[in-house]
Amino acid sequence: MFRKLHFKLTAYMGLILIVFMIFIATGIYSFTRIVFEDGNRELMESEAVRVYTYKNVSYSGFTFNGSTFFQRLGPSAALIANQKLDACYVIYDYDDDNIERIFTKENEVAIADTIESIAVKAFEEKKDSFVTKRVGRFNYRIYTKYFNDLNGQSVVQVYQSTVSEEIIWSFLKTVLFVTGISGTAILLAISYMFTGQAIKPIKDTWVRQKAFVADASHELRTPLTVIQTNLDVVLSDEEGTVQENEMWLGNAYSETRVMAKLIDELLILAKADANEEKLDISEFSFSEIVENVCQNMEIIAKKKNVDFQLNLEEDVIIKADYDKIRRLVVILVDNAVKYTEKGKVTVSLYTDKNKKVFAVEDTGIGICKKDIDRIFDRFYRADKARHREGGTGLGLSIAKWIADVHKFSLTVESTINVGSKFTVRM
Repeated sequence: MFRKLHFKLTAYMGLILIVFMIFIATGIYSFTRIVFEDGNRELMESEAVRVYTYKNVSYSGFTFNGSTFFQRLGPSAALIANQKLDACYVIYDYDDDNIERIFTKENEVAIADTIESIAVKAFEEKKDSFVTKRVGRFNYRIYTKYFNDLNGQSVVQVYQSTVSEEIIWSFLKTVLFVTGISGTAILLAISYMFTGQAIKPIKDTWVRQKAFVADASHELRTPLTVIQTNLDVVLSDEEGTVQENEMWLGNAYSETRVMAKLIDELLILAKADANEEKLDISEFSFSEIVENVCQNMEIIAKKKNVDFQLNLEEDVIIKADYDKIRRLVVILVDNAVKYTEKGKVTVSLYTDKNKKVFAVEDTGIGICKKDIDRIFDRFYRADKARHREGGTGLGLSIAKWIADVHKFSLTVESTINVGSKFTVRM
């Protein structure tokens, strides 16, 4: 399921990336062409004005006679600019309702004949034009400039071949295409990795939830089975009194308490997962909580011949949720007493370098190294000895959650058959 989801998310991301790359590549190509065309238009217009200006110099002392005029101007004139633009010119005058071509290069006459219609149109419409036209095998960019002043009406056409530019545009297209394909492939690979990382928490949550439901069902089934079995015995004894069936009823009642505790803990964790469990922060004496809990636990410890010691620093004040901190203390002390037989349990509360430290140490069955990392997992029991005994396998998970939600640290040190030590640093 998650593998298919992984590929789907990557495919969606890939589609977005492809559209994005097409948009970027098209934008770069179009913007470059627009800027280039605008630049060329301005240059060609400037050259047309310059040529027209040189043409009119003839009226100040030069004799204008076709190509002879441009030869008299020398290398500093329009032909130098022509070399820079790699462009050619055609000049027309309008006289007595006739259009006369007064200059064109000898080897460009065929092209001039082809684009003359554009010049005629400029005279008719009395405005400039900038077009690209195919002449023979090549495309030409043609700027036609219309002049109307004291010297009469004239048109200057500046044109240049776009062959070299088309090679550049083709190369740019290839570069953008290859870059786009390569970039998309690289981004898809990166997307695949990041998508995997993104769905990992969802997958882990789903796996934990599935395991949680299975474990909860199993844990609830056990007390329900015990209750049903004991009540079946009572119901089958039609003539028996309540006192005669006291053992069976007691067993059923005991299991209802186990089930009630399990349901309570499941609700706490469910609210924690949904972030619905709010903290009621207040200032109180942590010393009083520890002392009160230990007084109750000491009675249970004595029944098990467990030596119970309390090392308590007075007036340790903290700001936290009173009920949750009390539950945390109960869980840790209860676990220490529960899994210690004829040993010793030591509960300590002290201040160390401005930190309040609560520690519960026992000489019980201990936890092996491979299980320490999972000791706070829900329903996890590190050893077969950690079976029901009224426990649900949720206590340490709740304790860890309480510590985390208060920004406290809860750590464990343990050696198998030597004992364990749980430490809360606040």
